[in-house]
Amino acid sequence: MRLETGDFIMKIADVRETWIHTHFITDSWEILPEERFRIDMRVEPELRRLGIQYGLQYERKPQAEVYTIVLECIPFPKTRDYIREMMDETIGDFPTRKKDQPRNVVTTITVQDEQPKEV
Repeated sequence: MRLETGDFIMKIADVRETWIHTHFITDSWEILPEERFRIDMRVEPELRRLGIQYGLQYERKPQAEVYTIVLECIPFPKTRDYIREMMDETIGDFPTRKKDQPRNVVTTITVQDEQPKEV
């Protein structure tokens, strides 16, 4: 599936459990702060409703090609799958970003008026 910009949509590619955390591994190199906020606003209230008092952390290891959303506990499998579905729904609007992908960065803005404004 593609977004209007031509980018692929972001998704949870894998889920791994470590010592006391659950790692939701995305297929994207970056998650923007605005996107993190949207994930938090969607998922964290539902975590509280489920009785999970731990939050989400976002990390990308220096050599990693993907971004990881870390839940600071290991929920039961049915609950973990529900959380994954919520995350997939939320990040389905975000584009997948690759490490070496060129970005549209504005470096200069020039404003030109057809007629000068009087002050």
